[in-house]
Amino acid sequence: MLMPPLIQKIEPGDVIGRCRAIRELGRGGVGTVFLATHQTLQIEVALKVLSPALSIDNPALAERFIREAQLAARIRHPNVIAVMDAAHDEATGLYYIVMEYVGGGSLAWHLRNGPLPEKKALAVVTGIAQALAIAEENRIVHRDIKPENILLDLRGTPKLADLGLAKHALDSRVSLTLGGSYMGTPAYMSPDQARDAKVADTRDDIYSLGASFYECLTGQPPFQGETPYNIMSELLTKPSPKPRDVRPDLSRSVDLICRKMMAKNRDLRYPNAHALLADLQHAQTFGDAGLDRLDAASLDEDAVAAHQQEISYGIETSADGVYSEPDTPEDEPRVRLLPRPAPLMRPPPRPAQNDVFRAAVLLIMLVVITTLLLAWAGSHHSLTFVKKEWAVLSGEPMPLPALPEAKPAKETAHPHLEKEHAAASTDEKPHSVVTQVPALVVAPFTPAHASTAIVPPESIPVAPPANPADLTNAGPMAPAIPFAPAPALPDSAFVARDIAEKSLDAALVAPTGHAELLRILGRHDENEITPTTWTFYFYDKNAAGHARIVTVNGGQVTKTGDDIVHVAAPYSDSDIIAEDQIQKDSTDALQIAEGLIPGVAVTSSEFTLLQQKNSVPMWKVSLWNKSPGGEEHRLGDVTMLAQNGTVILNNLKQP
Repeated sequence: MLMPPLIQKIEPGDVIGRCRAIRELGRGGVGTVFLATHQTLQIEVALKVLSPALSIDNPALAERFIREAQLAARIRHPNVIAVMDAAHDEATGLYYIVMEYVGGGSLAWHLRNGPLPEKKALAVVTGIAQALAIAEENRIVHRDIKPENILLDLRGTPKLADLGLAKHALDSRVSLTLGGSYMGTPAYMSPDQARDAKVADTRDDIYSLGASFYECLTGQPPFQGETPYNIMSELLTKPSPKPRDVRPDLSRSVDLICRKMMAKNRDLRYPNAHALLADLQHAQTFGDAGLDRLDAASLDEDAVAAHQQEISYGIETSADGVYSEPDTPEDEPRVRLLPRPAPLMRPPPRPAQNDVFRAAVLLIMLVVITTLLLAWAGSHHSLTFVKKEWAVLSGEPMPLPALPEAKPAKETAHPHLEKEHAAASTDEKPHSVVTQVPALVVAPFTPAHASTAIVPPESIPVAPPANPADLTNAGPMAPAIPFAPAPALPDSAFVARDIAEKSLDAALVAPTGHAELLRILGRHDENEITPTTWTFYFYDKNAAGHARIVTVNGGQVTKTGDDIVHVAAPYSDSDIIAEDQIQKDSTDALQIAEGLIPGVAVTSSEFTLLQQKNSVPMWKVSLWNKSPGGEEHRLGDVTMLAQNGTVILNNLKQP
């Protein structure tokens, strides 16, 4: 059945292109979607038809409608609705797109009876985050992510649909923009997109997905109102809600991830879809047991620092539940301006770092006490004092003190010195004067079982020089003090690893010379660029969690055991990192990271070597620097392959 062009309503049985309409599935701002049968392929498809009125009033819109299909067709992924065809039907005058049909219903349809279980909601959002990662690689911004545009197939796999408002970074003409209208759906769009849709990027898609995530967890959108403008007013003036305020039973990791996705300050959101995906997958695997390893774990600290930074410059932002200050009485000022920019403080140490900080404090106290004692001893007794202190610390018996040297002994023991001295005193040339320094006599070491008889210094034989003319004004060198040299601080993860492996049972060390490695953490002390504390997770089937943990600080093993393993499930053979996959040492990783921000002085760094499920081992390097005022600022982090140093994620920013 054919109908006059652009006049009649599409009815079941009408043929558009190669598709026969069956029934209407839904309507949107620019067109209608029908369930249809593809007459050539003999399969069910979703047929999206551009509204005839729009194509008549705005012919350029029809061309952009086809570009939408071309844009969407670039993406082939299990979590993205596939585009199969797009054209202009000459018989009816309609523009249409043929898409994959998903029969499990939309996410909005599944939410009609209330929120989803936490695991189900997490799985849905993780799938759409994978779709966002693919879109990001193709430089595509969706700009209208919402439950209606998330479809589930009969197996429950989520799929992202409707790229009708998509924008390509290289072609702004692709945007399907209606004159005088806003882009997206108010209940799910970000504040930045509500102000100006042209500046939308992946972070705005992340916010929209976070708003959809919030509805999956609570059963309601984050902001509601009678009209779209009421909703936008709520969006721009009220803080983002917290899922745990509605459902206290939710895990902290899920709550933090959702809050970071919906942060009003776009700089506090995940910088890209890959960073979001990493946190979601980690939460799926470990839950709250891996909370300290989430990027979202530092959300509150980062938000407070960002808020203080804005306040220091006299900027008053709209209220935001993520980083707003506690309510104050009405007679007190809401915002207290600081005299100078507040430092961006680093997050407080997490429980796993407590031992490291205790060791650092003890080391600093020891250095201070030693310095004070040396100063008290005086410059003339520094060697004797150090020798005594070493004997006390090492447990060696103290040598008996030498008796005061008698003045006449000089003439008796060395009569030839007197002649030299007399000859020198009669010389009239100033440069020929020689001042003889008496020889320094040190009492010999006496074992505990030996006789304690005191030997007078006069009886100690001192061999005269072979040629008296060889004497100079330099006294004899002091005897070497038996002080063990301090171990060199490890400047790389590989050096510290060798030290750690020496503390392990021989059975854990493979014939290759290395123990099977699961993870490396490198923590820096204050004023240290490279870490001085390294923590290694070695695979040990007999340890709790199958991990033997060894901490190396200052070149020495300071802790070893398995009492700090917090994982949802024990490590397995598949978690062991292959030796040939970790060729890049931490020094190489630091050099690569610093090369991404030329001209910036890095003052400290942290390292993490990890291997996510079904991935290769990667170095994650976090960098800090100091401002002229001395405040430490976090520059961001870099993720690179541990085998060849290829950078796969760069979140560094200029200070």
